[in-house]
Amino acid sequence: MFKKQPLSAVIVLMTVIILMFDFLGPIRVFSSYENRYLTQRPTLNWQDVVDGKWMLTYEEFINDQFMIRDGWITLKSLSERFLMKQENNGILFGKDGYLFDKIFKLNEQASLNLRYLAEFEKLVNAPLTSMIIPNSYAIYPHLLPKGAPLLNQVDLIEKWDKNLNLLRVDGQLLANNAQSLYYKNDHHWNLQGAYIAYTVLCEQWGLTPLLYESFAIEYQTDFFGTYYAKAKPSSVIADRLEFIDPVIHSYRVGDKTFSSIIDRNKLSTHDKYGAFLHGNIGLSTVTVNETKNPSRLLVIKDSYANSLIPFLSMHFDEIVIVDLRHFSGSLSAVMQSESFDQILFIQNFSNFTTDAHLAKLRY
Repeated sequence: MFKKQPLSAVIVLMTVIILMFDFLGPIRVFSSYENRYLTQRPTLNWQDVVDGKWMLTYEEFINDQFMIRDGWITLKSLSERFLMKQENNGILFGKDGYLFDKIFKLNEQASLNLRYLAEFEKLVNAPLTSMIIPNSYAIYPHLLPKGAPLLNQVDLIEKWDKNLNLLRVDGQLLANNAQSLYYKNDHHWNLQGAYIAYTVLCEQWGLTPLLYESFAIEYQTDFFGTYYAKAKPSSVIADRLEFIDPVIHSYRVGDKTFSSIIDRNKLSTHDKYGAFLHGNIGLSTVTVNETKNPSRLLVIKDSYANSLIPFLSMHFDEIVIVDLRHFSGSLSAVMQSESFDQILFIQNFSNFTTDAHLAKLRY
């Protein structure tokens, strides 16, 4: 049969090779290109099979662990662009070299997280400021492909503000969207975007913000972020990663102590954004000044805060940082261990509406 149909034989052989590689090959835990943890092979559970959960998770596992996945993403991107499509792998190709996340509807987790944050507001024993930061497409709607029916993040944040005590920054970001406030090929805002949030926070807390020009701004070229890793566009404009490295006394992460909050070793790797705060750590402490009665700030955050915290270090003697995605302790215990002058909760819209770890706000 295969002698008469050699193409069929090649297809069958390639399929067998790919299946064997996926089953016997090494399972990757983390993708440095996509800057995320990959789905692992799910444990076979009869109830999950009946519910259909096991099949869905196994499909995600196959997609994440597929042989030479990064190469296939690049090939798919080239074919999509050849067909004049405006997206690849969930990422939209915008104008001026911008890449945007494609968010059409709210995740079911969003309503839970809104409830968790509302409950948390009633539990805290210090002034609490909560910020939900829009993602780039919400601030640059004029750069989106025509007809992209994306979720209106600004409208939803305004709606949520009626029940939550949110500090809004979307208005200031929109008012300044002629500037570059977000990376073109990464999901984070850049240093200019973080600075705008810093000035809004200072006004809220009765502090005087320092001028942007007064900071010693450093940069690293050739930054390709998470959107690039997902979409692998055929043409891309590299971002410039800007950062400030404030003078501090110490930065404590577990049993390790550093003299800087910037991990300069990361600047020469693919994960350049991981240089901020030495990556996303569950619990860490920045000691700016050692004094008897330090002013303290508690930041409960995702990675959007990583470029904001260096600005805030100018106004507090100590900053305790909690990332619930990597934190296994008790948030209540952290809040009771010290007295805090301010508590800041900050997450970007996409993470806030999908992060199952916000349940830890209750413990």
